[in-house]
Amino acid sequence: MLELLEPIAIFTHVARAGSFSAAARKLGISKSKVSTQVADLEHKLGVQLIQRTTRSLSLTEAGQLLYTQGEELLRDADQAIASVHNLNDATRGVLKVGISQSFGTMHIIPALPEFMNTHPELELQISLLDHKVDVVNEGLDLLLTMSEQLPLGMVARPLMKCQFLLAASPSYIEKHGQLDRPEQLVDHNCLVYHGEWHEHSVWQFKKGEDFCELGVSGNFRVDNAPALKSAAVSGLGIVYLASYLLEDEIEKGTLVPLLQDWQLTHHLPLQAVYPRRKHLAPKVSAFIDFIKGHIGSPPYWDAPYAELYAKRK
Repeated sequence: MLELLEPIAIFTHVARAGSFSAAARKLGISKSKVSTQVADLEHKLGVQLIQRTTRSLSLTEAGQLLYTQGEELLRDADQAIASVHNLNDATRGVLKVGISQSFGTMHIIPALPEFMNTHPELELQISLLDHKVDVVNEGLDLLLTMSEQLPLGMVARPLMKCQFLLAASPSYIEKHGQLDRPEQLVDHNCLVYHGEWHEHSVWQFKKGEDFCELGVSGNFRVDNAPALKSAAVSGLGIVYLASYLLEDEIEKGTLVPLLQDWQLTHHLPLQAVYPRRKHLAPKVSAFIDFIKGHIGSPPYWDAPYAELYAKRK
């Protein structure tokens, strides 16, 4: 088995890079050695791993399976090395992080220069994602996600719980009137998040012992939360959105909170998700700790609503 470790590692780099030449440059070896090692690996395993053409390559079913395991193998090796290094040494190299798109754009990307200045020898690769993520197959060390469906075999570390606000534009309120109770939403145009894996069309509210859950409807559905916010600002309808999206609009008055004495109880935690490991790489731990400190407790964007949230409890 030991004689297969090097060719499996080389094959994994080929699959990751999408070409023999790119893998050779990354590994600092000749293209001919890369090609020979992959061919020998296919011969020893008795399967074709890569389908080659003059212009591109693709993985066979067996190749895709081995690539997934190869990534695990390389990541385990990195973890073994990282576990015996000190923190400064371990924060060198590449850290690949996936982040939910809208949250990452608004609240994570602006903070990253501070993190990079603290760890100047670390190369950070960020993917802003709006799809269901396979952490291992996409080669990520860490995923910051608000998805409620987590992949098997992953560790999920909660970083904060999202607060929600019900909001509409001043023009919409002037035309259609204020709300006194959640049940009145059935007479309003409610703007709904509708994604491939989830539709948020059942809205939940709580006030003391009074709980209300109702299905809402409207003439606009979209799979992007900032697009819902834009539609609400334009006066199209009412939105039930996480407060991290609404900080600027509430402050400017382009959106106005509704039903402020009701608690919106939709559950949506921000979680740091990573493959289950005996030793968490210090560069991953350092990034998680930085993000948690940057967000704060409560999150900095919720500071203007602290009195409101306290009144709801």
